[in-house]
Amino acid sequence: METRSPYLNERWPDAVWDVSGAFAYDRELLSFFDYCRLLLGFEPFHIVHGAPLCLWNSGRVMQHLLRSAEEIRAAGLAYEARKIAVFLTFSNQELREEHLKDPLCNAICTFFTRNNPTGRNTVILASDVLRDHLRREFPQLRLISSILKITKMGRKGDADAYRALAEEYDEVMLHPDDAFNFDMLEKLEEKDRYIVLINEYCIRNCPIRAFHSQTMSQMSLNYTGYDDTEFERRRSTNGCMNLLTLLASKDKGVLALSTPEIERLYAMGFRHFKVQGRGAPNAGPISLDLLRLVLGRDTDDENAMHRNSQMFWESILPHAEP
Repeated sequence: METRSPYLNERWPDAVWDVSGAFAYDRELLSFFDYCRLLLGFEPFHIVHGAPLCLWNSGRVMQHLLRSAEEIRAAGLAYEARKIAVFLTFSNQELREEHLKDPLCNAICTFFTRNNPTGRNTVILASDVLRDHLRREFPQLRLISSILKITKMGRKGDADAYRALAEEYDEVMLHPDDAFNFDMLEKLEEKDRYIVLINEYCIRNCPIRAFHSQTMSQMSLNYTGYDDTEFERRRSTNGCMNLLTLLASKDKGVLALSTPEIERLYAMGFRHFKVQGRGAPNAGPISLDLLRLVLGRDTDDENAMHRNSQMFWESILPHAEP
């Protein structure tokens, strides 16, 4: 019988954690993985998602994601060595045929086709044009329907829409509002085919979600010249920048799931949980979410999560010169 690490969170022992930060916070994520494996006796995640700044990307259109070819290659080889699958967030919904020739995006797909020891390297996408291109040119890569796909369809809360996407893709991202739609979720078969985003910090029932997604996709295609004035105007009155709204509003409160809500989804049969880090200024929020999710609960006489968190950060900080 396999011995489980005493540090592994017993609430959801078979959960699959899908962690943000690829090509942004690789050092911290890899250090956290090695720390848990070597010192705590378990591997905290086996999937990392993200993408460098490029035409096919969307949702992570940020300057600090500019990466050289060598940086992308080095990160990919590091994940490959640990058998961590890479899920490329190529979820731009505004792509046209001419964008499919982009050399950087195609080179990235070529690399992760060739360096794929788990067979689970994947593209998360929202464009039918890109879907057809990937199936033709990179059939070894798995395909996941993005949140942007169900959002653009305007079909959140629709079990039939999710079933249709599950027929078309290897896995399907649930709309964040549907993570709380337990009656609808009960109707879905093969619940391990669906991915739940558990720490979405946007507001519930956001009226500008579709516009926001479209804005990010358009910005990715014109990073230096896109005019986001209208988006900023709408966001300023939307409530998503207001702490009181996020924490206290019943209708617009933050979409992040509580521990009982994750336990309920786990009991229903969902196993693939996505931990996002979009917009995070550094790896701190992602690492803290990982520590909260994968480490065991505290005991009466020991704050295990705090102790292991402190040990982890101490392990990667540069040592002071004597």
